[in-house]
Order: sequence, then structure tokens, then C-alpha cells
Amino acid sequence: MHRLIEFICLLINNDRTSNTFNETARWSLIQNLRYFQWRVPSIWCTINEHGKQLLNHPFKAVRERIAHVLAISFSFDVTLFNGRSTRHPDFNQFIDTICEQLRQVIEIYEKTPRINIFDQNLERHDETRKAFNFIETVVQFHTNLFLWCEQPVKNAIIRIFPYLCEIESIAANDEGFKNYLAISRHNLGMAYLHANFLEALIQQLEQVCTSPKWNARRAAIQFAQSMIFWNLFNARPYAQRLHALVLKCLFDEQLEIRLVASMTLSVIIVIMTVGVLGLCAIVIASPYSIPTYVPDALMLLCEHSHDPNIIQKSIKLCFSEFRRTHHDSWHEHREKFTEDQLGILADVLISHTYYA
Repeated sequence: MHRLIEFICLLINNDRTSNTFNETARWSLIQNLRYFQWRVPSIWCTINEHGKQLLNHPFKAVRERIAHVLAISFSFDVTLFNGRSTRHPDFNQFIDTICEQLRQVIEIYEKTPRINIFDQNLERHDETRKAFNFIETVVQFHTNLFLWCEQPVKNAIIRIFPYLCEIESIAANDEGFKNYLAISRHNLGMAYLHANFLEALIQQLEQVCTSPKWNARRAAIQFAQSMIFWNLFNARPYAQRLHALVLKCLFDEQLEIRLVASMTLSVIIVIMTVGVLGLCAIVIASPYSIPTYVPDALMLLCEHSHDPNIIQKSIKLCFSEFRRTHHDSWHEHREKFTEDQLGILADVLISHTYYA
């Protein structure tokens, strides 16, 4: 086993350039260190130091392997019950370095005339090609993090988010890269976000939505759709800020952003309606009895009984059905409610305007 590890270490430190096949095979062998997991922390640190120097490698297949290996090297940077691991590569430190380099390569790329990155005329712009290679590898690395890491969401992931929006304009001419970039952002939106991460991420969203680059603003508001959907319950304290952000984008000067903002708003409305329909289903599922959870569900519906028409109509139908099925035995069912709950329920059921 030790000989195998020593052999792979020799592959890591091999600085000789070779053809695409040999380089890809070398990094594929290095990737097999994942089977040793956390047992070889010093080697993962060596891989990390060597790999981050090759993010702009000229061979695309090699860059893809490097992105995978770097993501694996950070999969063991986890916070345990007794603190976080200190023997493995530091993810936050790595991302801070990447962010600074991203800022520089974005500036380099944007100084180049707007021509296709794969145009043969661009071969003389070696610096620009390296900049694009670097950006593409960082996006692949970011995507692979969510595949390999147990705890992919860290403060550094939030800090790199504005750059993932900013490079949307760079990806406009490459459909494959554009899709990869969208998946990369979507992975973050699908992840479970604790309150401190949500606060930082919403701040970043608000900042990106003031960017002079309309592609970045559109990417940010598109991301908000998935973030709201997957983090509906823990994002409730930030509902007002998210609504304000969407409404602001509805009045954006760029048509594309207004269209995406309207879709995001419709997603929010659909999610609200789904929640109400779910509560209605809970109530209607017990037509001749009152389980312990039904009073609380009814109280939540009472709170939204005067919401917009699409929600109000669903609640009206639910209360009408509840009243019909529980009327005959109400003298028994009312014992399941507190006095305050009975008062609130009576206000809704007896309202002259509610069933008008």
C-alpha cells in the first residue's frame, strides 16, 4: 500500500509536459487517492498546491480531471463536533485566492474584442485564452464540490457567488459552458442554507442586482428562484427582502431581467399556494374527526383567509367542506380546540362576507 502511495506521489510531482492522453491518465490515477479518503492529509495538501497552479492548463480534458481532484481534496475539510479539521487543505483560504485571480482574469478577458473564444484568430491572444481556461476550470471545480463534499456550503462559497454571476456574459458564446455555469449556481440554491449563510447570500444577491452588467443581474434573479424553492422554510425571516429584490428587478431597464423577475415572482406565488393547498388537504383528510394536528392547521389557514384571491378561494372551499362534515357532531369536536382557537374559527366561519 505504501509503495502505491509513493508511486502516486511521484506522479503528482512530475512536472514534465506530455500529450493530452498521458496528462489525463496521470491525473486520473491521482484521482484514485480518493479511496484513501482522510488518511493521507499531507498528500492532499500537496495535490492542492500543485493543482491550483494548473487551472489554466491548455488541455481541456486535463483541466476537467484537475477540477475533480481539487474538489475531492476539499471534501475532508469538515466541521466536526469537536471543531474543524486542520490537517487538510483550507477551503476558505483557497477560495479567497481564487476570487482574487478571478477578478484579474475577468478584467483581462473583457479587455479583448468580443469574438468567439474558439476563433482561430484568438490564438495570438494567449493571455485571454488562459483567462478563459481558468474561468472554465473554476466553474467545473465549483460544480464538483457539491458532488464530492459532505459540507460544500461554507463562507467562501458565498464569497465566490458574485463572480459566478459576473462571468455570465463571458459564457454567452459557449452554450455548453453556459449550461455548466447555470448548474453550478443551481447547486448552491439547492443546498440547505443555514441562517448565517442565507444572510450573507442575500446580501450578495442585493449587491449583484446593482451591477452595471445586465447578464449578472439576470443570473442573480434566476438563482433566487431555486434558492427560494429549496430553502422556503428557513428563508422566511428574509421574505420581505427577497420580495423587495424581485419587485426592484421587475422595474429594471433591461427587458430580459424584467421577464426573469416576473417568472421568479410567479414561483413565489405558486409556492405560497402549494402551502395553503397542503394545509387544506390536511384538514379535509379527516372529514368526521379532529386529530390533534387539525386545530393548528385551521389556525394557519385562518391567518391567510384574506390573502389574494387564488389563496382565499382555496381556503373558502376548505372551510365550507369542514363546516359541512363536522356540523352534526360539533358539540364533541369543539372540545379539541382552545377558547382562543374557537373564537378565531367562529370569526371566519360566521363572517357574513366570507361566504358571500
